[in-house]
Amino acid sequence: PLEAGHRLVGLETWDIELNNENRRSIHDFELWRAEMDTVVQVSAFREAPRNLIDADGSVQAVMVAEMTASGFEVARVPPLLGRYLVADDERPDAPPVMVIGHDAWQARFGADPDVLGRQQRLGGTVYTIVGVMPEGYAFPLNHSWWIPFKWDAVDWEPGRGPWIHVFGRLADGVTPEQAQAELTALGERALAAWPDSHDKRRPRVH
Repeated sequence: PLEAGHRLVGLETWDIELNNENRRSIHDFELWRAEMDTVVQVSAFREAPRNLIDADGSVQAVMVAEMTASGFEVARVPPLLGRYLVADDERPDAPPVMVIGHDAWQARFGADPDVLGRQQRLGGTVYTIVGVMPEGYAFPLNHSWWIPFKWDAVDWEPGRGPWIHVFGRLADGVTPEQAQAELTALGERALAAWPDSHDKRRPRVH
């Protein structure tokens, strides 16, 4: 139940040889984010299993969404407390921050209105809580913990990298067919640039 939710689209690369999706597409994501006009606020996330570790050493396994800040802009849901992620949080040298869901806020922090600034360890990293999302918010896939997406295509060869989901909003007045036409053209550019990794890939809007 998101504002104009019918305008949200996924962007993926399809392996025509395996007849299945191939989400190792960080190079494609960066190209789409830089070049697309028919889809705006192009965003990415990946799911990451992490351990929440408390001061007493107790551990809880959770699924974290590593998401670009623009993913919150796509959803168009303001935080209940504090802020959500911003682009500066994605810098490699930025302090580790996290946004938590309403259920996590209640269950782990007793709905403390002063939770902002509190710290929570995820594995070997200590994150500072900067925001709490409202009740019922679980975008993209029933998540309650969000940290910045800090993956960079320069660290990977084309066709390699993390398994990610890419999404955005259709620009005003744009049809899915128009978005597909633009994405197909970008796919041809990617094939010309990276023929070894992209000869069996075709990008598509869904």
